[in-house]
Amino acid sequence: MILRCLSRKIVSIVWLSFFVNGIALAEVPEQCVQAPQRTSMCPHTLFRIAKAPVPGLNIPKNGMVCLCLSDLTDLPVVDQPKAFEAMATHLQMPVTDLFVLLEIPVPDWAKQ
Repeated sequence: MILRCLSRKIVSIVWLSFFVNGIALAEVPEQCVQAPQRTSMCPHTLFRIAKAPVPGLNIPKNGMVCLCLSDLTDLPVVDQPKAFEAMATHLQMPVTDLFVLLEIPVPDWAKQ
């Protein structure tokens, strides 16, 4: 009984500290930015604050985004343009914004 009461107080204090300190809990997205043909769970995902909106997944700028790094970083250089353009079309966003989400420089082929 004492343990149950104590754990409720701890949870209440932690919950209250989020509001007092101004920390907002972001909603975890159900879908990831990934290759449109992916049918299995992504083996290497990263969750971060979106530096660009992802209209196809209804994720606003500064919302929580899930990135399938296996589909976004493990591509041979010659396959990158076609793969990134397919993802961008599927997600209804400019291809340059995919690089903004990854926080890496936009390659020359994507700037055209």
